[in-house]
Amino acid sequence: RKSKESRTMPTTNDAAKPFESLMRVVARLAGNKAAAAQVKEDEASLEKMIEDFDSAVVLLLNERAKANSKLLELRGPGDGVPSAELKSEQISRILSANSQSAGPLKDNMVVSVFQEVSRMCSQLRHTVAYLGPPATFTHQASRSRFGINANYLQCERINDIFAAVEKGTADFGIAPIENSTEGAISQTLDLLAASDLEVVGEVCLDIRQSLLSRAPLSRVRAVYSHPQALAQCRGWLQQNAKGAEIIAESSTARAAQLAAEARPEDGVAAISSELAAELYHVPVIASSIQDLKTNITRFAVLRKGGPPGADSHKPSGDDKTMLVICTSDRVGALHGVLDAFKSRSINLSRIESRPSKTKAWEYIFFVDVHGHRQDEPIQQVLDQLAKDCESVRVLGSFPFVRTEEKGAVAVPPAPR
Repeated sequence: RKSKESRTMPTTNDAAKPFESLMRVVARLAGNKAAAAQVKEDEASLEKMIEDFDSAVVLLLNERAKANSKLLELRGPGDGVPSAELKSEQISRILSANSQSAGPLKDNMVVSVFQEVSRMCSQLRHTVAYLGPPATFTHQASRSRFGINANYLQCERINDIFAAVEKGTADFGIAPIENSTEGAISQTLDLLAASDLEVVGEVCLDIRQSLLSRAPLSRVRAVYSHPQALAQCRGWLQQNAKGAEIIAESSTARAAQLAAEARPEDGVAAISSELAAELYHVPVIASSIQDLKTNITRFAVLRKGGPPGADSHKPSGDDKTMLVICTSDRVGALHGVLDAFKSRSINLSRIESRPSKTKAWEYIFFVDVHGHRQDEPIQQVLDQLAKDCESVRVLGSFPFVRTEEKGAVAVPPAPR
């Protein structure tokens, strides 16, 4: 017995029918005599004409919805939830089009139809999985990439982010991959190596850590935060919170929640963001406490991969490609990998090793290179590495993010 999905799956011919209907409608509206001659004033012919109009309207509605979603992505963050109501200039444009069409529909009828279309399109939002709760730096990175127009799914752990995207619960995921102070986020790298998800972009966020507490600094007895945040502030804590117990938590925002729930006499503090302090109503007792003033975290934008060789981004002329490589167990294997890039003048921006998790003392390498996988020199390297290495996988190619040019928050174009 066929499943519901198999019964409703459109065939190639079915998918072409709306376009054929649209072409017939366009031909009639353009005054094509041959097309007009085929329309007879009988019931069957008029029903066929209405069927063509309906198919064409559905096609155009979906294309409008796609364009609306891309527009919201490009606009990015805003200062509030966007209104689904038509703007005055949109109404004027619709009224003008209705006047030019010289049809039987009244202006208020046409406007009401387009108002419903606008409301429908406003409900089409990406679902983005992030490391919660709200106000974590991962949440901030997600907002900087997808803006207020996305639906956000908070996850307790980084592997939950991957699982949400793999299962289709979320369209995209945002996961921290590297910090300029403490280095790579090993859990994210291990998950990337084991997952089939594609990296379709990155966000670089300037991290400013603050100490949040209802107690004065002199009475802080316990400091909670994510292990990365604690490591980024290690020196400051040794100088300014001597004797305080350092306790790891699942996220900086969860630490802020604990500080918010504590009484002043408990002496509980959290290393978190000022946004978390505002959201959870905890006083900031010290700002910018990270040991290095240049403290940037890079986040990977994750999505289910398409067909082999398909790319979410076409070459832009200034791209980055992420690879994971497992070398052969022989003398000079890694040297051969590096030479493959050097001989073609391809710049490596990062190389990181991790245990393969499949064999003791076997390692895989995460490599970031300048260029797109479709660029001929990189294609040549990939061909060579496929012959010389145990395995090579392209995690993704996307526009290069240059934080020194774009400021504290660097966001590339949204994936298509």
